[in-house]
Amino acid sequence: NKPLLLDGEVMKDFSMGDKSYARKPNSHLSIISMVCAWHKMRVNPYDNLICQTPPFRLRLGIAEYLFKNEELLEETIQTALYDKSIRKDDLEFHTAVHEWASIIGYGDMKGYKAHFEAAKAFFSERLLPARELSSEMIKQLVQ
Repeated sequence: NKPLLLDGEVMKDFSMGDKSYARKPNSHLSIISMVCAWHKMRVNPYDNLICQTPPFRLRLGIAEYLFKNEELLEETIQTALYDKSIRKDDLEFHTAVHEWASIIGYGDMKGYKAHFEAAKAFFSERLLPARELSSEMIKQLVQ
């Protein structure tokens, strides 16, 4: 067994959530969707050259952490199935993914730019703290 790219201590250290609140279960829909896409396309992320870039290794490490932690994976599945408090967020994510897929599928560059700019504006205040946190986490990965 190869060691995980990220472990529980690293994940706790780099959580963006408010540490004064109790951890809330999550469906991790974006991570599960990414792994399902790899499976459907028959992509082995460990063999793919793009997976060697630090940002991608970070995503791979997070996915690996989820899928190799049986307790967390079971909690994730139960949350996705039964926790109605997160349905709104999951449906928004699902809708956004389909919007992006449609825009890309139709080759709509004008729509792509408009959606990109809207997403960029929405996340603008969150980008710097997230970038700093990601950079620190990537440093952990390459050590």
